[in-house]
Amino acid sequence: MEKKVEVTILKQPFTFVGEDEDRIKRDARYVNEKIEHAVNRYGIINTLNAVIMAFMEVTDEYLEMKKQAELVEGRTLRLIKKFEDIDVPCSVRDKW
Repeated sequence: MEKKVEVTILKQPFTFVGEDEDRIKRDARYVNEKIEHAVNRYGIINTLNAVIMAFMEVTDEYLEMKKQAELVEGRTLRLIKKFEDIDVPCSVRDKW
């Protein structure tokens, strides 16, 4: 059942609607931390600029993780193919 979840981001209240309250709160904390990090790291005063910089950092993290996941998936598929290509004598295969 969906419910209203109150969170604070940049000292401003926001209300989200969703089923998983803990997830919404976790995500809001992460967003707030990223924006505050951008403000402190780059000395940004303008809220829009801080949000955009935080979004750029989150996007970079996401794209790097996506790239790594694709590499792992490719390696896994190659290993599976190699395993499937192994020629096992019938007598050994029957023991499995």
